[in-house]
Amino acid sequence: MLRQSLLYFALFFPVNLLASTFDETGIIRFLDQSSFGMTTQSLLHCKNLGSYEKCLADQFSQPISLFQVGPELSTNQKIACPSSNTPNCKRDSYTQYPNQTAFYNQALYNQDQLRLKLAWVLHQIFQISGEKIIQPSHYGPYLNLLKLQAFGNFRDLLEAITLNPAMGQYLDMVNNKLASTKRKTLPNENYAREILQLFSIGEYWLKLNGQFILDKNKKPIATYDQKTILEFAKVFTGWTYSDRALSKASKFPNLTNYSDPLVLYRDSKGIDTHHDKNEKLLLKLSLNGSPISLNAGQDGQKDLMDALDCIFNHPNVGPFIGKQLIQHLVTSNPSNSYVQRVSIAFNSGNSHGFGSGKRGDMQAVIAAVLLDEEARSLSQDTNFGLWREPVIEMLHTLRILNATSDGVLNSYSKSMGQDVFYSATVFNYYPHSYSLSSSNLQSPEFYLSSDSEVLARENFYYNLVFSSIKPDKNSSGTYFDIQGLQTLAANPSELVNTLNLNLLHGSMPDAMQSTLLTLVNSIPVTNLRLRTQSALYLILASGQYQVQR
Repeated sequence: MLRQSLLYFALFFPVNLLASTFDETGIIRFLDQSSFGMTTQSLLHCKNLGSYEKCLADQFSQPISLFQVGPELSTNQKIACPSSNTPNCKRDSYTQYPNQTAFYNQALYNQDQLRLKLAWVLHQIFQISGEKIIQPSHYGPYLNLLKLQAFGNFRDLLEAITLNPAMGQYLDMVNNKLASTKRKTLPNENYAREILQLFSIGEYWLKLNGQFILDKNKKPIATYDQKTILEFAKVFTGWTYSDRALSKASKFPNLTNYSDPLVLYRDSKGIDTHHDKNEKLLLKLSLNGSPISLNAGQDGQKDLMDALDCIFNHPNVGPFIGKQLIQHLVTSNPSNSYVQRVSIAFNSGNSHGFGSGKRGDMQAVIAAVLLDEEARSLSQDTNFGLWREPVIEMLHTLRILNATSDGVLNSYSKSMGQDVFYSATVFNYYPHSYSLSSSNLQSPEFYLSSDSEVLARENFYYNLVFSSIKPDKNSSGTYFDIQGLQTLAANPSELVNTLNLNLLHGSMPDAMQSTLLTLVNSIPVTNLRLRTQSALYLILASGQYQVQR
C-alpha cells in the first residue's frame, strides 16, 4: 500500500524556471549535462575551479579510461569453454558482459566523465551491436577508439570508425569484393549507405540551423541517391583485416584481427588488385554543384581518403552531428539558433576559446554545445530538456547518492529497454528523430517508454531505496548509505530542500514541495528512515526528476 501511495504522488507538476549562474544549482545542471551525474567531489572540484570554461578545460585534460581487451578466442565456444571450464566462461568470453560491467564501473567512478559520456553518445551515432560482434575482445577496441577520438577532429574519427574491424564486420566493409559480371554481384552497400545516412550528413539537405532545405514543392531535397551509394560502395572495396605478424595484408581475405585497423590488400608487387579502379562520382558539396569525382585508376588508399574528405566537407555534417550531440547532452528540441551556433563552431573549429581553428574540432563543438546560452540558463520554453534514457538515469541516481556498486547493472537497464552494447538495429537503442504520436516535438528517449519499461524504472528505484540491488548471488550488488540523508529527516523542510538541490538543482515546483512535506510529516518522527526513503523515492519516481532540464 505504501508503494502504491507513493506512485500516486509521482506527478508531473509544472516546472519552476530559474536562472542558472555559476553557483551550486548551475554547476549541478552543468554536471548533469557534461557527466554521468554530480557527485559531492565533482561538485566541489568544479566550484573550486571557478567557471564553466575551466571545468570544461579540466575535463579535456583528464587521463583516458580505456577498457582492457582480452585475447581473441575461437568462434567455437566449446573449444574455448569446455564443460570442465569455469561456469561463467561463455558469459565472460562470448557476451558483452565484461564490457557492460566495465562501462558501468567507469561511468560511476572514473574522473574523465565528459570523455566517457561523449563516447557513450558517439557509440549511439556510430552504431555496432553485440548481436553480431559477439566476443567482448572484438567489441572492446571499437569502444576504446571512441574514447581516444572523442576530443580530436571529426575527420579523424570518421576515418578511424571506417577502418575499425568491428565496424567493418558489422556493416560488411571488411573483405568487400569487386563487382563481378560472372557472379552477377556488386560491392556490398551497407557501409556506404550508413556512413552517409547515419554517420555524417543524413538523407536531406540541411540549413546551418538544422532545418530542411525545401524544393519548389516544399519537399526536402535528398543529399544522395542509390547511384551515389553504389559509387561509395566501390570506394570501400579491397580492405581486409591486418595481418597480425606483418602488420600488412598478406592475402584476401586475411584472418580476423579486431585489434588493428583494416588495411588495403596489395599483392606482392604492391598493387591493390581487389580495389575497384573505375571512376567514382560521389557527393555534391553545394546544392547546385557537381559531384566530386575520383579519377579512374587511383590507388585505393587515396580513394578512401578522398571519399572521407568529400563526406567531411559536406555542409550537412555540422548541423547533422551537432544537433544529435545537443539532443543527447542538453535538450531534445534545440532552437534553430542553438543548432546554428554549434554548426558554426564545427565549421570554424572555434568556440568559447576552445578549438584548433580547424573544421571538425570536437573540443570546439563540445564547448559550443555545453557553454551555449541555452544550455547554461533554464529556458523559458517548457519543452526544453530531455527524458533521461535508462542508462543515464540509473548512473545519474547512483552517482548523486554516492552508491557502492560492482557494476553488474545491465539486467536492470535491459528491463527498461536499453541492453547496453546490444542495439537491435543501426538506428541505435531508439531513433534520434522519434516523436510522440500526440506531439510534433522530438522525444527520442520516449521510444523506450512502454508500460513495462516505465514500471521497470519504478521497480529499480523502489528496490534501491527500500533495500538494495542484487541481480544474483555472485554479485556484491549496488546500494547506498542513507544515513547522511536520514539525519535531515527530523526537519522535513531541510530534507526536502536538500533533495531538491541535489536531484532537481533547485527547480522543484511549489506544489510538489507541498506534497512532499505533507507526506514526510505524516510519517512519525520516530521513523526517520521511512521519512527519508519515502521522500527520496517519490522524487526519483517523478517526471520532474526523469526529465533533465
